[in-house]
Amino acid sequence: MKILFVYSLDDIQSTSKPLRSWATIQFGISYISSVLKAHGHHTALLVLGSNKLEESRGLLQAFIRDSNPDLICFTAVFSQYHFVEKTAKFIKDRWADKYLLIGGVHATSNPEEVINGPFDALCIGEGEYPTLELCSQLQAKKTPRGIANLWVKDRDGNIEKNKTRDFIQDLDALPFPDRDMWRPWMKEQADSEFAVLLGRGCPYNCTYCSNHVLRKIAGGQYTRFRSPENILKEINFLYKNYPVRKIYLEVETITANKTWAMELCDKLESFNATVDNSISYGCNFRITRQPPDERLFASFKKANFYKINIGLESGSERVRRDILKRDYSNKDFMNVIAMARRYGLSIYVFNMIGLPGESLGDHMETVLLNRQCQPEGHYTGIFFPYPGTELYDICVKQDLLKSADNAPMERRQPIISLPNFSKAQIQHAYTWFHYRVYKGYKPRWVILTQTIVTKVKSNPATNFLFRQAVQLPILHYLRAKLAKK
Repeated sequence: MKILFVYSLDDIQSTSKPLRSWATIQFGISYISSVLKAHGHHTALLVLGSNKLEESRGLLQAFIRDSNPDLICFTAVFSQYHFVEKTAKFIKDRWADKYLLIGGVHATSNPEEVINGPFDALCIGEGEYPTLELCSQLQAKKTPRGIANLWVKDRDGNIEKNKTRDFIQDLDALPFPDRDMWRPWMKEQADSEFAVLLGRGCPYNCTYCSNHVLRKIAGGQYTRFRSPENILKEINFLYKNYPVRKIYLEVETITANKTWAMELCDKLESFNATVDNSISYGCNFRITRQPPDERLFASFKKANFYKINIGLESGSERVRRDILKRDYSNKDFMNVIAMARRYGLSIYVFNMIGLPGESLGDHMETVLLNRQCQPEGHYTGIFFPYPGTELYDICVKQDLLKSADNAPMERRQPIISLPNFSKAQIQHAYTWFHYRVYKGYKPRWVILTQTIVTKVKSNPATNFLFRQAVQLPILHYLRAKLAKK
């Protein structure tokens, strides 16, 4: 069978080469594609931009007309769902015979809403084997039924809600994710970072995340890891077939199993000793109340780790503990920073602004803690409540949501106004966060330039103009200069 995967983004510059880093590929559809290919099916990918509706529809029409796929698969987070739903309806209106399947976090968390859209089937949870089974039935000209993890509509609109199968326990049994499907969409950079998925699931219950819902949808262990041997096989494959020099080891937290993590680091060290150009690694690091384990950081150094990402989210201990369920002190955070710096690691910090229950004073604690640690970089956004999370339910209960369904600047504009932190204050805090963190530590023109870019990209009209101008040589030069800073 011929299967088309449709993946969408909200703010692309070009429909021809919208992706700039191999680390941004979507693993869910990549793994499903590799399983389908391993069983003789043919897969293809379209990357569309919800900010380029007409161009995206033109690409879609041309591909369906020329390639005539048997099955079209969609995935969507909440903020992309309405675009995906419109795209699926666009297809159904013109090619009523095309079978449409949707999966992903939003479909899994909100199946009752999504199945009433223009889709023929919906996948809850992991999609590799349900999609393979669906292809087998469609290829045999059967009416799909009895496929675990799938909700299936018949021609009369009746819905068969099948049970879910257990989470895949042996992740090593899966083929490596299909990266070739992404190559036509990738504007390759010389120093592009790749990503390798180390496991699935998360043992924690942060209120802004949907893991607490996802772990309940199926049986079996939810937090799972691939073996170090299997991970190294994929890294060796990447080294031989792609221009890889940096790899982000994607997992919710590498500290969940320290014995496994140190064994992996030993193998990464041994691998680097056998190649001409060593690979550098990064990972996500979860802070807890436990003192940082120096053995783990020593393993990072020997394995040639160059950075860790830390989800601070708020510098207020009260907000972290009472609102986010991330219970550790600011001293715990700074102890990890000190340990990481001792072993030569760069620090990148995730922050959120405008959380339910947050005040302007709480936010200034976030600024202060970032100023104290002076991260090499930060990923800071305005809080966005995703359905399926505890914080979304809190926002609904407190009647804070007014326009979440039509938020064109997700995480760049506030959609909730708080009693002690107004929308205007949240937007101002977001615009000036970088400046406040690095004032006195970096050249003023550098941080002011970044502040201006943040403000421009927070408005749909000015962001559009910025996207049009970003191809100009002078802006390429300035961006390169800023990157070095």
